[in-house]
Amino acid sequence: MNFLSTKPSLKWKGILEVFLICTIVFCLFMMPLNWALGIGGIILLFILLFFLTFQTEKIWWVILFLTPLSIELESVYEGPINFYFPTEPLLACVLILFLFSFPKLPFKREFFAHPIITLILIYYFWIGISVANSTDILISLKKYLSHLWFIVPILVLGGIILQSKSNRIRFFNLYIFSFSLVVIYTLFNLILLNFPVKESQFVMQPFLKDHTILGAVLGLTIPYIYSKFFQRDISVPKRILWGSLVVIYTLVLIFTYSRAALLSLIIALLLYVFIALRIQFKHLLLGMLLILCVGLIFQDAILDTLKSNKSESSGDVIENVESMSNVSSDASNVERINRWNSALAMSKEKPLFGWGLGTYQFEYAPFQESKNLTIISTNFGDVGNAHSEYLGTLAENGWPAMILLILFILTTIGVGYQTVLMMPRGVDRLILLSALLGFTAYFVHGVLNNFLDSDKIAVLVWGFTVIIVHYHIDSKRSQEIISH
Repeated sequence: MNFLSTKPSLKWKGILEVFLICTIVFCLFMMPLNWALGIGGIILLFILLFFLTFQTEKIWWVILFLTPLSIELESVYEGPINFYFPTEPLLACVLILFLFSFPKLPFKREFFAHPIITLILIYYFWIGISVANSTDILISLKKYLSHLWFIVPILVLGGIILQSKSNRIRFFNLYIFSFSLVVIYTLFNLILLNFPVKESQFVMQPFLKDHTILGAVLGLTIPYIYSKFFQRDISVPKRILWGSLVVIYTLVLIFTYSRAALLSLIIALLLYVFIALRIQFKHLLLGMLLILCVGLIFQDAILDTLKSNKSESSGDVIENVESMSNVSSDASNVERINRWNSALAMSKEKPLFGWGLGTYQFEYAPFQESKNLTIISTNFGDVGNAHSEYLGTLAENGWPAMILLILFILTTIGVGYQTVLMMPRGVDRLILLSALLGFTAYFVHGVLNNFLDSDKIAVLVWGFTVIIVHYHIDSKRSQEIISH
């Protein structure tokens, strides 16, 4: 199926040739000399672009496969621009072609009218408004465009491609195959360095920046790995294969010391237990609300307990887990609180529209309080972000955006949860359950970090969203057939 272009066009060929020539000229005159090797990659990219014009679905799968193997350009070259190569340029090209081919696309109304998709569209509409009110419109506009080239190819075009149940299985398997190469590479480096503590945070480079984003991707993918291992009626060789991946992924998770990833997977496991016990989602929400109320009532006592914890992140696995609640001396945790407080202070000054998408790192420095500063604090806007999907959104796009984000997350989890409860055991239930648990794990992780602007995360999060929506539509359709 090729839904962006039906037959080759001389006009398209001419446009692509001019685009290719201009890009090479730009590379030669604008890039530093040490970027010269990148020209070969750029040429390869536009060969793929030519292929993309006439074989869109195939290139969609190529992008999915390349995503775990993509490299952030600044990790290889020092230059004026930075993006994930080759995936982001390819995604941007798909976005451009989408705009030209929009009227011809075989959209299904029930998919785009779904409450989850509607919430996403409203959310990005609001962010677009906040971009117009940004303190730095150029930065916000570039960031907004980068979000669009994740949203359109993965959410919109994925909404068409992933209508097929076999394609949903392929989505998982292709990404896992590619990402497993990165995980094995990371484990090899860990073994080579004798499982170091400090260096373990960076042994996954150049494919991933550090252990935190590796942990986020592990949180998204581990539910599927474990589900496949425990799947009934699979052959012995396949069980050995999935069992090997379980061991490899678990070792990398433990020995890269990503505490947020461990926490997110514990919460995902709890969600699985609730599903196994067939507890209704509304009862689960009620329980969460009750816990939140109790937490607010006893917040002073809880804070005192957290401050008394002196465990710091280290090579000891138990101590590393215990250090998650150390808010008094663990530099990473204290700096995270510093970023959160800065985000809250920023939101008080611009509560409705925020400071603009992508501006947090350039604006938060004046909002830091001296009592919250750590040895890793900075005033130069050169490292890090709000360390929270929620507070980052609040600071950059205002409280309406944060509320819409939370509504989207809860609605997606709720829809996926109730759909899983209605499904019989089988491959479809396994795929939906894996998407639901991975999605949940990421947005638990999102309390402590924010990576939705990374190709590695965005492809999975929006892909899982599409899978959850399609299974819900399938379920409703089946119920309607039965009722008639």
